[in-house]
Amino acid sequence: MSAYHSQKTSYKDRDCLVAALKAQGYHDVEVHDVAQSLIGYHADMRNQKANVIVRRSNVGSASNDLGWEWDAKAGVFIEHISDYDKGKHNSAWLTGLKCHYSEAVDMKTAKRNGFIFLGRKIVNGKVQLKFQDNRR
Repeated sequence: MSAYHSQKTSYKDRDCLVAALKAQGYHDVEVHDVAQSLIGYHADMRNQKANVIVRRSNVGSASNDLGWEWDAKAGVFIEHISDYDKGKHNSAWLTGLKCHYSEAVDMKTAKRNGFIFLGRKIVNGKVQLKFQDNRR
C-alpha cells in the first residue's frame, strides 16, 4: 500500500483547478461539495478525502486516486498524491499544473473584468496571454 503525501497548495479556485487538471490530460475529474474518500490501488478506501478527484482508473492501472481537499480555514486546497503516483506526478507535472491553473485564473479574471481574450503564445518558454480591453 502506497502512502499518501498531503501538501497545502496555493489553489483557491475549484473551477480553475479542474480546468488545469483537464489541461494536464485528465478529462474525467470529479467535483464534490462534500469531500469523498480516496481509493487506493487495492480498491481500498483511504483515510484521505477530497473534493476534486481524479480516480485511479484514469491515472493508471497500478495507481491510487489523486485528490485535492478544500481546507476552509486556510482557503486553499490540500493535495493528496501517493508515493507511487509521485513518479508520474513529479515536480515537472506539478509545475505544469500550476502554470495551467494560473492561466485559468488569469482568463477568468480577465473575462470578469470585461477583457476579451485574443490569443496565447509561448515566448522564451513562458506563456503570454493577450487581451483586449472592452470596458468602454
